[in-house]
Amino acid sequence: MLYNLRDNAGETQQDVADALNELGAVHGRRLAITANQLSRWERGVVFPSAFYRKLLAEHFGVSVAELGLTRPKVTAAPARTEESDAFAIRTDTEGPEMPRRVAESQQQWRTTRRALNAHRVALAREAARLYDAELRVGTSGLIAPPSWLPSTPRELSTFGIAYDNAAGEPDVTGSEEASAATRPLASEERRYARYSQAIRDVDHPRLFENRLAWRLTDVDWDQADALAFATSTYFGMVDTAEALAHEMAAQHLTGAAGGISPASWRGLTFRRHLGDPFDLYRRALVSSTDTLTIRADADGATFVLHNRSAGNVAVAGGMLHIMPAGVFQPSSILPAAQTADFDLWRNIMREFSEEFLGNAEHGGDGNPADYAVEPLASFEAARAAGRIRVFCLGVALDALTLYGELLTVAVFDGETYDRLFADMVDHNDEGTIVKTGRVQPTSALPFTRHVLDELAHGGRLAPAAAGCLELAWQHRHTILRRN
Repeated sequence: MLYNLRDNAGETQQDVADALNELGAVHGRRLAITANQLSRWERGVVFPSAFYRKLLAEHFGVSVAELGLTRPKVTAAPARTEESDAFAIRTDTEGPEMPRRVAESQQQWRTTRRALNAHRVALAREAARLYDAELRVGTSGLIAPPSWLPSTPRELSTFGIAYDNAAGEPDVTGSEEASAATRPLASEERRYARYSQAIRDVDHPRLFENRLAWRLTDVDWDQADALAFATSTYFGMVDTAEALAHEMAAQHLTGAAGGISPASWRGLTFRRHLGDPFDLYRRALVSSTDTLTIRADADGATFVLHNRSAGNVAVAGGMLHIMPAGVFQPSSILPAAQTADFDLWRNIMREFSEEFLGNAEHGGDGNPADYAVEPLASFEAARAAGRIRVFCLGVALDALTLYGELLTVAVFDGETYDRLFADMVDHNDEGTIVKTGRVQPTSALPFTRHVLDELAHGGRLAPAAAGCLELAWQHRHTILRRN
């Protein structure tokens, strides 16, 4: 019935999800309903709560009963008559009460996860101390073997990427007994099998969809194809990366004030089980293209930052990040897209379209991106004309999650930046653009040592942002073409 109501209204699942989130705000509730969640309701995989059913009825202008979303329960009839069977079907508005032990487990998990999201930067810096000093990228919270960071920035046109046909299934998936303590009880008999399933059911952010993605399998800057990738999924990364972060938070966060105890391997069972974080065949190392965007002209250089909403995203929520940043993945599951999108620049272009201009994301299950249409065509033309130069500073891991970070810089000349981003948005699905200045607020932050130091000491820069900014500053003469 819910599908029919939506179909008759001519609405997509995302349309309804957005409308319900707005209605929730009217009722004083902050919600994060997604299209995937609506799909699960329509298919009967799960049943919405009474409050969600009320919102659905309000949105479609029907009664709650007309939604057809009540869960049938079999209960003993009060008395048997000739006209009745021994059992009658009745509908309840709520399912059975969750067992106390399960509820407590999930509440503890939720509390730890929210504390984790509030202290990711400090936890990443402490997690970096678990590893040898030569592996730490300054104080950013990133780690990398020296060979992963080239001695000079590499323009994207100077190296290639390759598909790794030899990569098999990873050894570690996050479902091992070693990660059990990071996964709450799903019932009295079992824990959630994977961390992503717990996020989905226990503390669902607004943006949390599984997608086909590429996993990094090799880094070698001496090769023509410097980076190699195999196929994986976004949740394949979440199941290990977020479990590692959860374990670190549970062991190292102390007290309500969010104090952090000194780095220690004690209690880090899953991290020990994982072993060498740079063994790229052992787990699914899905990576993000983290791009520092610089506008440069004769007056100087500026950059932008993104304040990522903890309620909207599963990773790096509550932190300041460079933008755009997004998982390296195809724009569609169709084979043609997987071939056309296996390109770092095209991934970055799509992120510019989505994060800077507010265009719809290529969600993975629709039509592939068309790079011959705007705004992607203009990005391509500007780079071909030398008005956008894109560099890779290297590859690193966030020490907290061991999530892969492809650190890149896109330098726009002033006129091109102003033209392409004339309609730049103030906010997008993942958060808001940082602005400074009281009289004339601007998103243009000066690319100076003073500003970078202030941000580094502010305690909110995502590790990838901190590392990328520091490396870009070290190589500023190369990327800005200045003597």
